[in-house]
Amino acid sequence: MFSSWISEDAFCELAGRPGSGAAAAPEAAETGLRPLADFVRHFEEDRSTSEDGARSWVRGEGCDLAQLGPLGQAVLASRTLGEALRTFQRGFPVLQSATEMTFTQRGDEVRLGYRVLDPRIWPRRADAELSLGVVRTIAARYGVPKDAIVSVSFEHAPDRDPRGLARHIGRLPRFGEPENAVTFAARALSARPVAPPAPNRPFEELWAAIEHALKARRAGDPAALRVRQALLGRIGRGDVSQQSIAAALGLSERSLRRALADEGVTFKEVLAECRKLQSVALLRYSSKALSEVALLLGYSDQTAFSRAFARWYGMSPSEFRRSGAASDSTIV
Repeated sequence: MFSSWISEDAFCELAGRPGSGAAAAPEAAETGLRPLADFVRHFEEDRSTSEDGARSWVRGEGCDLAQLGPLGQAVLASRTLGEALRTFQRGFPVLQSATEMTFTQRGDEVRLGYRVLDPRIWPRRADAELSLGVVRTIAARYGVPKDAIVSVSFEHAPDRDPRGLARHIGRLPRFGEPENAVTFAARALSARPVAPPAPNRPFEELWAAIEHALKARRAGDPAALRVRQALLGRIGRGDVSQQSIAAALGLSERSLRRALADEGVTFKEVLAECRKLQSVALLRYSSKALSEVALLLGYSDQTAFSRAFARWYGMSPSEFRRSGAASDSTIV
């Protein structure tokens, strides 16, 4: 089983410095990493204690980018908002694993999307609101007004009156969407920083450090872990064949098979593990019909999915839903 992490820099800056309720775990001192589930849980609990619907978003806006290591410093050293957002999106894997951040431009709009791929981590409403708040604070550094935000969307269903958050961000968010995202008017991409800082190092040097860290992370990740993350990002959204995953990882199918065999697993086994995890998330946290769940997981029909689910959990998908196991109350 894989573990999902967030960097110690990001954890401490966003959740609070040691001594303010987020003291470092012993292993964090050695690895520089914290469990992502702990981070998400911390903010979900914080959100649950407040009636302020904008609380998590505002905490994201309060992020000091300079404390996020080379990535935050590179964002601060960026010459335009477009460069800052692309830098944040491309370098995000050095801050957090099992996560997908996308940057897409279509016509006169640009969209920055964010998804935690680890289906075991839920609920994660506060994390989504916090993360988009960080994106907003990047835009604010470039003098981008609130009315440049075209839309805001969240994957979670509304669990409280959204008007407080809507008043703060200037838009009524959409809920139950495929990903968490904030969309800007594309004209904002050329905006320059209102008060350019004097970075410790030039942007090019900072980005080179980020690329080095990204390569080191990839080199240190087992092949099975990289396959899992690629599969979790594509299940329900794209091709999950061995051929497509190998191509996404920059490998031939033969090389991928050999790398997995060296770790004692097969592609089929890793795919089954990801489907198993994702099936529970879809049954717990969505009201999708079983036929749609089967389709999203890549099964030919509902019967094939039901047989597989019964092998994994000893009950049918419908029995699982009726059993009360679909509780949204904990991170598992």
